[in-house]
Amino acid sequence: MSNPAPSSDSAAPAALLRPHLHPATPDPDYLVLSDLRNYLEQFRTVGPLQVLDYGAGNSPYRSLFPHANYKRADCIAYAGLDYMTDEDGRVPEVAEKFDLVLSTQVAEHLANPVCYFGEAFRLLKPGGRLIVTTHGVWEDHGAPYDFQRWTAVGLARDLAKAGFTRIETAKLTAGRRAYLFLFLHALGETGASTSRLSQLARRWLPWVRLREFLHRWADRRWPQYRVVQLGGDHQAGPPFYIVVAAVAVRPALQ
Repeated sequence: MSNPAPSSDSAAPAALLRPHLHPATPDPDYLVLSDLRNYLEQFRTVGPLQVLDYGAGNSPYRSLFPHANYKRADCIAYAGLDYMTDEDGRVPEVAEKFDLVLSTQVAEHLANPVCYFGEAFRLLKPGGRLIVTTHGVWEDHGAPYDFQRWTAVGLARDLAKAGFTRIETAKLTAGRRAYLFLFLHALGETGASTSRLSQLARRWLPWVRLREFLHRWADRRWPQYRVVQLGGDHQAGPPFYIVVAAVAVRPALQ
């Protein structure tokens, strides 16, 4: 039996969704958010799926599933939620409800990842898919907490422990593209912005224009590092990456 959270207008302000849905090259996190959007684009569908956005926040990727019965769950009372989860991520819904569970940039905040992935497995119909993205490298950021980071191998291991099969991983914003992202982030967006190097950069070049130029240059120079699909070889690809992603299947009944 479902136990929906009190509902209100579920539409998030466009300004909150725009950097995720339509990343622009002047944006500080353009490299990562554009690569993440490119990865998720492959799952776009007009099919009438039962979808759970698990750790939904403002559900920035809801428009990828325009005809889905789209449900939202979170432990924080965002507007328009369908379910409030407990601290371990349990959802008050019957088993085998959903065709697709979507988890974007949530796993690093989980106090109990084992329970969360097990709950995703429980909620999926046999043959249903889990799509999960999380950070490989990122600064501490509480929402409200920040507990861990994953490697591609580690994420695949934990999904397999939960019962998932046909696990295919990917590395996003990888290799030299990752190094550029971290360099720009350190130079312009963190405490390093007060460094001598940052002061010189700001003195001689308009910062946003420089960042935009380098983002465009990275798109042309290293497109192969935007989304590195690993398939089932979770140890392949560049050893350094900002985001790790996986799609996994709950086995169909025999």
